[in-house]
Amino acid sequence: MNDAIWYLLKIANNYHIDVQWAGVLSEYTPPACRIDTRIVCMNMNWHRQAELPFQLAHELSHIINGDPGDVCFYNATFTGKQSVEYRANVGAVKLLVPFYCQETNRENINLYNFEHAYQIPGYLSGVVREQVKEYYVGK
Repeated sequence: MNDAIWYLLKIANNYHIDVQWAGVLSEYTPPACRIDTRIVCMNMNWHRQAELPFQLAHELSHIINGDPGDVCFYNATFTGKQSVEYRANVGAVKLLVPFYCQETNRENINLYNFEHAYQIPGYLSGVVREQVKEYYVGK
């Protein structure tokens, strides 16, 4: 999982987003971001470590998308396709798909493995399928 986080940290750097890792938070304190200062705060103690890349990608997406206001709570539950949280989840998938695809032979791409590895909510399966297909268009 560290490779995915390093990949995302490079993206953060490219977008001038500061990512801070807090090690003194409760294992249930979700990550957050501050849109105006372009800062993401991640919880190193999160109780489901496998979710960290998706959470980081989600928070980065809020800033990259220019979402309005501060976003204080990571939310992996479905909140409607028009919601800010849903759009950030879609953005997270868009950020993670290229990493997964470049690290996996095309014939070995497995959408279930991708979703499982990054703890992507099941309601995003269609988005995952679309983004993987789009990744390979013209390649």
